Amino acid sequence: MRLGFALIDLVAVACAVALLTALAIFAIEQGRIRARSVGCRDNLRNIGLALSQYTDVHRMLPTVTLVGAEIRLAQSPLALLVPLLPLTSKSSSDSPATYDSNQLWFEQRKGVGAAVVPTFRCPASRHLDPVESLDAKRSHCHLGTLLATTDYLVCKGPNDSWCMDHGTSAVPLRERGCFEIGRPVRPSDISDGLAQTIVIGEGSAGARWSLSERGRFPLTLIDRQSNRPLPAYNFWCWPFLNTFEEQRKTHNIAASIFGTTAVDLNRRPVIETIVNTLHLGDCKPRYKNGLHAVSGFRSDHVSGAYFLFADGATHFVSEGIVPEVYRALSSIAGCESVDYIN
Repeated sequence: MRLGFALIDLVAVACAVALLTALAIFAIEQGRIRARSVGCRDNLRNIGLALSQYTDVHRMLPTVTLVGAEIRLAQSPLALLVPLLPLTSKSSSDSPATYDSNQLWFEQRKGVGAAVVPTFRCPASRHLDPVESLDAKRSHCHLGTLLATTDYLVCKGPNDSWCMDHGTSAVPLRERGCFEIGRPVRPSDISDGLAQTIVIGEGSAGARWSLSERGRFPLTLIDRQSNRPLPAYNFWCWPFLNTFEEQRKTHNIAASIFGTTAVDLNRRPVIETIVNTLHLGDCKPRYKNGLHAVSGFRSDHVSGAYFLFADGATHFVSEGIVPEVYRALSSIAGCESVDYIN
């Protein structure tokens, strides 16, 4: 009889220990999730402060411009903020590396592209940084093939087309975001309201976010050597903007430092960024059968992503957000009535 009671006591103790252990593990994991969320929001706030300082000096947000006869971007908007960020970037040799805002991206000194900028790295990300870029190798990138990434993308808005007129975006005003080619944006231009307009959002990278959609363009998004889907990487110093002709010539298939709300939040697989130069006059977004493409926003946080708004506030946007509301949050002059605070 006593043995039976002893066994019951042992089982009860074991169950209690198992329960306490499970609760402790759960509490630790929840603490880690909260810490990653706080770190990500802090990164976005610091980027917002850098944007504010840049705007105070230049009276506008970093402008996306073309250089030369080809469709080639002069600067990455994120790179222009590096000198204003609170933490210095670090290269693979732990020596300080700074970006010269007065020089084009392909005229930067050697090693700049490999410098990891802590503010551009979301704590929830798990990919390596820097990484050897297959696209940089195929394109003979001036920065080299070892490139550091960013987990944050500048917002192109609700229209993912790259239609242009003499090197300037021809996207209708109501469908423009804060970062359109050749379209300087001042705070006063954001008529939808600073608190209701997305400026920057998450763009997680790595194997979890593969570029593996087939059939949209002539190439399959598979690395022919490894026969695996290509991971979506965004390089802060390299304002990669692939064109239809370059894709066919170099087999480059990549994301970029631009994000659009024309694509569902956290969509898998990640849509590549490509300018269809055969149809530069086509301004239709993807959801209206447009012929261009921009990668969507995506996050390693659960069920949504964090965004920086034009008033400097950060908000978590659920991946279940209504598409029309999601797109409305990224236009600067869409004249929509949106009441979204999360």
